[in-house]
Amino acid sequence: MKTNVIILNYNGEELIPECMPSLIEAKRVSENEVTITVIDNESIDKSLEVLKSYGDEVNVIEHENKVFCSFNDVVSGLDDEIVILLNNDIKVEPDFVDPLIDTFKEHPDAFLAGSKVVTFDGTRYEGTLAKWWIDKGVFKSSSRFPGYEKLVDSPNYTAQAGFGAFRKDRFLELGGYDDLYLPGIMEDVDLCYRAWKKGYKGYYQPKSRMYHKAQSAFSAKFGKYGILKMSHRNTYLFMWKNIADRGILLSNILYVFPRMIFAVLRGKFEIPMGFFAALGRLPMALARRAKQKGKAELTDRQVIGMFKNIGEEV
Repeated sequence: MKTNVIILNYNGEELIPECMPSLIEAKRVSENEVTITVIDNESIDKSLEVLKSYGDEVNVIEHENKVFCSFNDVVSGLDDEIVILLNNDIKVEPDFVDPLIDTFKEHPDAFLAGSKVVTFDGTRYEGTLAKWWIDKGVFKSSSRFPGYEKLVDSPNYTAQAGFGAFRKDRFLELGGYDDLYLPGIMEDVDLCYRAWKKGYKGYYQPKSRMYHKAQSAFSAKFGKYGILKMSHRNTYLFMWKNIADRGILLSNILYVFPRMIFAVLRGKFEIPMGFFAALGRLPMALARRAKQKGKAELTDRQVIGMFKNIGEEV
């Protein structure tokens, strides 16, 4: 299958030499037709100079910095069947491509195929085998749910993936990543949740392996408090946009103010601040909710319930 490995880059002049050689080797090893593309999101370092050193091995596209949403514009102009979307802080095993492509060949309902992601030094599992659930009216997701340790080396469903392979036509059908969540957090969850409700599926394939360096640029820019506030903001936006189940929404509403009061008493001001920040984007969330009304094949409880028995009960 014709495949494009697309790397999102911003100021990655030091990361590119660490990660790009492994991707080029994977391109050469794969039995599929593979292209490597780098989207440079207005880097102000020497990224472009470094990328040019790889010659024809890498296609470079200079793009306005829309963070993850930059993928949308680029993917829409490709004729590949599969796109593998990565950050610039990832290196891979030489054979990482084909197990992902085989997943799409074996599962016609696949939207996503996700690799096993470990830390850059290979010592610790980081994620991709993910599940989601509702806790006191709040949507939650994690790759480190109770019991995950015994499952990370076996294929399974996965709810979402921060990095992974997507069927291009379905990615575009769903509109790609939503800028409602910019500058980040929850956009990958949102995309995959919409895919599952549409009747498509995400698959975890541990035969494909990636190593993630987990850079701190995002943390340095927003800080721990800013990231936590953004996470709470975007979780509310996600629910207001995507959750149609009245029982879940009622539970969310009933717990909002008790949760905020309890949070303030514990000094966790990012929780109420996240809620009020979400209110500022409520019209955007509701407008997008209206656009996708009636398009779901599965209910929220059906989708969330598919992950109930993965690992120990949450």
